Amino acid sequence: MALQGSQWQAFASRSRCPQLCVAVMMVIALCFFGESRSFVSGKPVTLRGGTVRGSTSSVPSPPARAHMASAASSSSMSSVAALALVGSLALLKPRTRGSGETPKVVMQARNDYPTTPTGDSRTSRRMRAGRMRSILDGRQIAVRVNRKTNKSIKFRMHVMPGDIVQIMKGKDKGKVTEVLRIYPKWNRILCLGVNYCIKHVRPQREDEVGQRVQVEAPMHSSCVMHYDPEEQIAGPLGIRFEKRVKKSGGKEYVKKVRFNKATGNDIPKRDAKKWVPVLDRDEDEDE
Repeated sequence: MALQGSQWQAFASRSRCPQLCVAVMMVIALCFFGESRSFVSGKPVTLRGGTVRGSTSSVPSPPARAHMASAASSSSMSSVAALALVGSLALLKPRTRGSGETPKVVMQARNDYPTTPTGDSRTSRRMRAGRMRSILDGRQIAVRVNRKTNKSIKFRMHVMPGDIVQIMKGKDKGKVTEVLRIYPKWNRILCLGVNYCIKHVRPQREDEVGQRVQVEAPMHSSCVMHYDPEEQIAGPLGIRFEKRVKKSGGKEYVKKVRFNKATGNDIPKRDAKKWVPVLDRDEDEDE
């Protein structure tokens, strides 16, 4: 089925390789132009100089010979043009998947705030895992989803924003810090003054300059344990239910209390601090 000019343009724009479609169309046009000039029909046609196409005469006259030479030259020129076009396209840089998109450093570095954990559906690890798997080789690469309800599944976090914790492993092992933010869908937490990384921030205006800033990166929640500032001991989380009496009315009720198993002391509920850029912090705040 032949396509019109507008249909070819629409097909090339929707295709994955529009440059290749345009090149193929140009090669077809050049070849058709060259063949149309040197086309030999089955019917006898009289040429200039007295020769007849389709006849048994094998010795053409000089004018017919010149006409045939011009036709051959035009065909050779179209072939050379087609080969040159194909060669130029071969020298072009191949188009990779996602090459037209913005680089990840640019997309995720429009500000100097900590980066929120997100999944990437274009990585090789995600493609190896498939669409249904969210964990590959012990590493979470996507948010867990319930297949029946199509809702995200959250992890049960043993820490809350504002808790005082101690780093148990990693490059900041032994440091005592505070939890600023939790990410239940990824089982990760953001702590103050630990797990620093370098982030490249792109300029937002013409008068701005790009910069490299130091920010905290989220870490796995299993890297921390609750820390008791009074006893200066880190321990796992414990939960117990205590009977208490209301001040107004004297009615008893049961309350769920979190405590440190290493010391037995309750873990108080604190309000998390607001994150501040590293350059704007005081010296005592990081400590």
